[in-house]
Amino acid sequence: MNKLEKARATIEEVDKEMVALFEKRFKAIKDVIEYKLENNLPINDSGREEYLIQKNLTYLIDKDLEEYYVSFLKEMFIISKKYQNTIN
Repeated sequence: MNKLEKARATIEEVDKEMVALFEKRFKAIKDVIEYKLENNLPINDSGREEYLIQKNLTYLIDKDLEEYYVSFLKEMFIISKKYQNTIN
């Protein structure tokens, strides 16, 4: 296996792990929304998003990726909100 094939195999492995984490995260999102609806709490919490960005950046080792990781998180929040709007 050459370097390209190894890199692609690693990407496929990571993608598989990310699918499982994606499903786990969205299950938790559903639980949060259901709780908020049951308790008449607001759905959107922009302060929470900024908190998560700052907290998750502390886990990032390669700081050269910070700009891209923040973009990744913001896109994930957009997708999460779309999903949240389907739950009522």
